Order: sequence, then C-alpha cells, then structure tokens
Amino acid sequence: MLTAQIATAVVAVAAAGLTFFAVSRQSAHRPATILSGLGILFWGGAAIAVLAGLPETWFWILLRPLVLVIFFVAGNSRPAETLTGRDYFDILSEGWLTMAGVVGSAWIIAHNQDLVAVRAGIGPTLVWIVPMLVLTSLATGIAFRVMSGYRRGALTAIATAGLSMVGDVVGLATRTELAVPFWAATWITMAVATLVDNGRIWSRPNVDTRPRQLRWWQLPIPLAALVIAVPFDRDVVIGVIMAGTGVAVFGCLVGQSRRTERLWDDLSARSELYEELLEDTQDVILQVDDFGVIEFANPASHRVLAMRPEKLVGTTLMDYLHPDDQGMAAGSAGTPQWRRGEQRVETRFLPGGGADEPMAAEGMTPQEAAMAGVPDISSGLVGNMWAAQESRWRVIEWGITPREDGGAVLVGRDVSDRVRMQGELVDAAQTDALTGLLNRTAFLEAVNTRLAAGEQVSVMFIDLDNFKEVNDTMGHAEGDRLLHRAAECLRQAAGPGDAVARLGGDEFAVMPADPETAHSAAEAVITAFNGFDESAHGRPSVSASLGLVVADPKVTRTAREVLRDADLAMYRAKQRGGAGVVDFEPWMSERVMEHHRLRGALETAVRNEGLTVYLQPVVDLHTRRWEGFEALVRWPVGAETWSPAQFLPVAEESGLIVPMGAWVLREALRELAGWRDEKMGMAVNVSAQQLVGTDFFDITMQALQESGIAPDRLTLEITEQAAIQDLGRTASRLELLRSEGVHVAIDDFGTGFSSLQYLSRLPVDILKIDRKFVWGLGQQAEDDVLVRSMLGLAAELGLEVIAEGVETRRQAELLLEYGCRLAQGFLFSPPRPIEELRASDPFVSPAPRTAGIPTPRRAADDRVPS
Repeated sequence: MLTAQIATAVVAVAAAGLTFFAVSRQSAHRPATILSGLGILFWGGAAIAVLAGLPETWFWILLRPLVLVIFFVAGNSRPAETLTGRDYFDILSEGWLTMAGVVGSAWIIAHNQDLVAVRAGIGPTLVWIVPMLVLTSLATGIAFRVMSGYRRGALTAIATAGLSMVGDVVGLATRTELAVPFWAATWITMAVATLVDNGRIWSRPNVDTRPRQLRWWQLPIPLAALVIAVPFDRDVVIGVIMAGTGVAVFGCLVGQSRRTERLWDDLSARSELYEELLEDTQDVILQVDDFGVIEFANPASHRVLAMRPEKLVGTTLMDYLHPDDQGMAAGSAGTPQWRRGEQRVETRFLPGGGADEPMAAEGMTPQEAAMAGVPDISSGLVGNMWAAQESRWRVIEWGITPREDGGAVLVGRDVSDRVRMQGELVDAAQTDALTGLLNRTAFLEAVNTRLAAGEQVSVMFIDLDNFKEVNDTMGHAEGDRLLHRAAECLRQAAGPGDAVARLGGDEFAVMPADPETAHSAAEAVITAFNGFDESAHGRPSVSASLGLVVADPKVTRTAREVLRDADLAMYRAKQRGGAGVVDFEPWMSERVMEHHRLRGALETAVRNEGLTVYLQPVVDLHTRRWEGFEALVRWPVGAETWSPAQFLPVAEESGLIVPMGAWVLREALRELAGWRDEKMGMAVNVSAQQLVGTDFFDITMQALQESGIAPDRLTLEITEQAAIQDLGRTASRLELLRSEGVHVAIDDFGTGFSSLQYLSRLPVDILKIDRKFVWGLGQQAEDDVLVRSMLGLAAELGLEVIAEGVETRRQAELLLEYGCRLAQGFLFSPPRPIEELRASDPFVSPAPRTAGIPTPRRAADDRVPS
C-alpha cells in the first residue's frame, strides 16, 4: 500500500510540475493553469488519503466533488462572453446524451452482469455519479462546440472527462483504490496537453452557438439497446441517467423546434424581401437553362422588354436577340457563353409591341422580323455606334452568373441611351461641328490607316482664296455661310468612299478612295468651286487653291507628312494666283527646310544683335544739303551683306520683325546721337506688327530717352497697308506719339490704297512718293501728272513731301520744278554705314534754283499740339 501511495504522489507532483512549467512559457493563461496544477495536487492528496485509510464516504461526498469544482472553476475562469443560459442548456443536453450513453452502458455491464464484484452498502455514494455526469457532460458539450478552433483543448476535455468517469465508476463499483490508476492517467493527460499547448486549453473558449446536427455516435443508442435487452431490477443510477437523458432529449427537441421556428420566420421575411426586390428593381432578371430557355422572369421584364414575365417563360433567349448576337446563347461549338464564367456582355434585344401584343410585327417572330428587315436591322448598331435613333432594337447589358446545376442567371439593364450618347460623342470627336465633315483628327487617322496597310495615298489640301477679306469685311456669319457652301461643294465633287474633312479655318482636305483618280478628282473639286460663290453681294469673290500629293507608303510614313506636302503644294498654288491645282514636288519641301534654316539664323542674329544699320541721307533739293537720314537694316551673312528684301518676309512671317524693329530704332537713335550736327533728323520704318503691339509707345519713348534725342528729330515711317490693318488703334497710338513731338510719314505713298479717308484720319506729317513714280519723271507723262498731283495735295494738306529713289539729275530738276523740296536716292548717296557717312561732306553741289516752290502750310514748329 505504501508503494501505491508513493507512486500516486510522484505522478501527482510530476503532473503538477509540468503544469506549472507551462506557466513560465505562456503567462497569458497563468491563473487558470496554476489553478489546474493545484487541483491535480489536491486530487492526488485525496487519492493518497483514501489509500491511507480515509473513509470512502468522506472521499466521495466531500473531497471528490471539491476536486471537480476546482477544475470547473479553472476551465471557466474566462467564460465565453456570448453564451446565454439557453446556450448552456443546449450544450449540457448534447454532452449528456453522449456521456449518459457511455456511463449508463458501463454501469449496466459492470453492475448488473457481475463482470466486477460490486461492493455492498455503497448505494448512497452512487448519488455522486449524477453531479459528476452533469459537469462532465457540460465539458463534453463545450468540447463539441469548440472542436474546430480549440482542437487540443477539446480533445483533452473529452479524454480527461472519460478517464475520470471510468475511474469513478470503477471506484464506486469495486474499491476506491482501483480508480487511482485511471485518475493518474487523467492527471498526466491534462498536464501534457497543458504543456504542449502552452496553457491555451485553459483560455476563453470560442464556442459556436449556431444550430448543429447531432451525429449518430453522440446519441445514447448503446444505453437504449442495453436497457431493452438486459433485464435488471430497479436501479437508482440507471433511473437518474434515464431521467436526465429524457430531459436532455426534450431540451434538444424544444431547442430544435425553437430554432426551426426562428429559421422559418427568418426565411419568410427574407422571401418577402426578395420578392419586393424582384418587383421593385429596374433591372431585368432572367433564369435560363443550358439551352437558353427562360425559366423565370421578374416583373421588370415588362417595363424594359415590353413582355410580361409569363409570356417570356418557356421561350428561348435567341427568339429576341439580334442575329449578330446569337453567339451569347449558342457560343462556340454550341456551348453557351455563360459556361465561360461570370461576365458582362451587350446584346441587341427586340422589345415587344405592347403589354399583351406579340413581340414581332405583323405576326412574325422577332427572328423572322429581323431577317425580313422589320425593322431594318442594318441601321442598328455598328460596333458601339448608334446609327438609327428610331430603331426598335434596344441594347441590353447583361451580367451573367452561371449556376452550378446548369444554366445561368442573367441580370439585364437597358443601356440604349448610353450607347447612343457614346455614339454621338464618338461622332462629335470625329466630326467638324460647323460643316459636318470629318475633323483633322479623324482625317489623319484615316490617312494613317491607309499608310499602315501599305496602300498608296493621295490627298488634296484645299484653301479658300480671299476668305480672310470676307471675314474682315462681312463678318463671321457670312464666313460661316461660305464654309457651309464650300463643304457642300466638296461633298458633291467627292466620289464614293472619299474622305472629306475640314482641317480648320478655311482649310479642307480630301482623300480619294482610288489614288489613280486623284488628278481628275482635283479638277472636279476646282470645277465645283468655280462660281460656287454666285451671291457675293459686292464682297470679294471666293475661289479655291488646291495642293495635291500622291504619297508612297514606302517613302512617307505618317499622315502629318502627307498633309504637310499637300499644304506646300497648296501654298504654291496660292503664289500662282489661286484658283488652281499644283502637284507636290520634292523641291518644295527643300525650300521649306531652307526657309526654316534661314529663320533660325535670323533669330540668332536678332538675339545676338548681329544685324547692322545703314543710313541714307535725305537731301534738301533747294540748298543741296543733308536734312536727315533714313535708317535701313542690313544683315551681314559671311562675306555678303543682305538687303531687307532677302530676309524681311521671313522676319514678318515669324514675328521676328517686332524685336528687330525695336533694335533698329534704338541703334538708329544711338548713331544719330553721335552725329556732329544736332539738327539732323532720323526716319525709322515701322511694321504693322509693331504698331499693334501694346508696348510700342513705351518702346519708342524709352529709345528716345536712352539716346537723348529730342522727339521732334524722330520720324516713324509706316506704309499705307500697315496703317489700315487696324486703323482706329493705329491712329490713336500715332497721335499719342505725335503729341510727344514725333513725326509720322506715310511711306511708298501711291502704291497702296491711297484713300483720302485714311489720309484724313491718320496723324501724318510727311508723304514719301514711291520710287516707281519718280523713275518715270520726264519719260512718262502719267508719272509727271501723278507726282504734281501728289505734291499739290500735300501742299493743300500742309504736309511735307520726300521723293524716294532719285537716281538722275533730270529727276532732281523736275522734282524741284514741281515743288518737291526733299529727296533721297543713289544720285545723292546710297545707304552706307555711318562711319562712311561721317567721312563725307553733307553738301551736294546745288542745282539751278527754280522759282515758285510752294511752302507747306503746316510748319515744323507747329507739329506739336499745344
């Protein structure tokens, strides 16, 4: 007996030691783990006391229940927060059914079949089995509910409960000391599980409270079989077990009934909700089988598809789909499209004629109606382009979800308006809003497509002649009318398949479908434009200039290159007078490259002040002395010096004329400031682009201030053409400068508009007679008459006159005879650098004096308003 006591003590201490060691590895579950170790020690001590002779009644009534209470407290030190009393009852009922079958079967076999010798007088202690069975049943029920999440803890709870119950039954039925080995096994199992799981078996259980199905092995089937098959006298233990089992079965049935009723109510509510959703949703919901037969349709199908649900059910989806969209139901090799998984597709659907009317027109099925052209399905969708707004075909976007048992659920939404708007947006992105022709982007895309396909491309670039004058004189409304008319002419002249576009402004382009017919097509366009503007109404007549290029895809790679070459040819046609056709030639591109090179070099020269100023003296024909100078810009290029005629067109086109003009003004005034005669004046040419600049006045006044030249020594020369471009603004700015003392001259008078209206509105002091009138003096009577008329007009207006281009003594004599006092030209001095002029004598041998020179009414001192 002493050996048994020592062995029991060793096992209990070892198990408790393992439990306490687990505490050092995981402190999260410290209280419950320590309490379980203390419970093992107390249980071991109670077992040793029984082995030492403690009355068994005291053990079973006091010590053994206390041990159970200790472990129950340890296992529930952190109870599940979500468990209710009803949940505990359900858990106890499930555990009782299992444990009752095990304990009851063992008791019948052990007690009633005399497999073991049951002690006499132990009957009162058997009452212990009831609370023990209740607690172990609760632990077993919890183990079932947490099996998936806490597998080790759950298996440990079931194993320890079973071992302890077997030990208790053996101890009660035979001798208590025979239960000690089973209890020792319980201690070791519990300690090892605690160590391996780091005390997690004593953590808060994550109990699943959802309804669960009882497995057959959880039911007390063996107990029921033994009760029926084995005769035995009245047994209190079996009676208690059977009573408890009855209560547990009743509890399970009540709980199951309650859950079933709650589930039914929930399903009913959900069913009503789903029915409301199906009725209220704006989307069509169809259920089809693998053959496309409609098995279900919600009420929205009546609103969207114009078919009642009962009419749709039983028909096939292909009955209503556009022929091009039949693949949705048939798919490849007869496989429905929804077999490919969840997806979204767009199809065309033919709605019914009304709520109760058949779908097709005139008794035909939609399939027959589509094939027969009712409505014309060819005017429906092309890609995503809506071509006929009145088409009865509706575009439905389907969301397809395959069903596991075959078929699919289709959720459809009418997106016809969206598709139509997308088509309109695409049209707007590719169409010119004013004329309805293709725009530049769409035209370039069409040309690039042809080039990418390796096809030869011909393009006509058309520009309207005199269109700007129409806009300026008649207004933009009249200009828009002309653009409409030009677009109609191009439509009529273009052949089938030709791409016609408005590139912008008054520029159009045509790409013939057949490049071989490009020249005949170009002639047709020019012929169409001849006389297209019959109703000119007194404004400038409009014609067309056309540039033609035939591009080889092996040489020309992009549409922009093709359009550039056609534009160059068109520009050449304009240079020839317009209203004609010019074919592109490679030298045109070379000239453009040279033009760009020249522009770059000129820009560098302007930026680095690489230009120079030449001065040409203005001579008094009466005294033969210099009165002043005209500043003329020159460009030193290598060993040459370029005249303005060689680079001014490039400067004006590129806008470099503005900074160039400002530099010439500053440089001319700086050179004048260093001249020895302070009475000399300086004339500087001003371009139209300078005049329209908002800072022209400030630039002029700053140049005068920096040079120290008095304003009345400066004359600004403008051409008639530059003056009338913005007559009101030009007049106001010139008047502002004139008020400061600056003189204003009209250069090349007689070559422009020469309108007295313009002359009267401009603040002018000087008229400069153009050289082409001076050259004919003494040779052409008309030039003599014109010069005398100009001089007489200037005298009446009180204006000074300077004759340009005087090259012979006879011209000088006639000008003096006609009353012209000032002149300039190669007779007196060509334009020269100021260094050469400084070395010259500002005096020319006098000519014979001629009487009768008229004196201007506006004297120099009267030019500054008071």
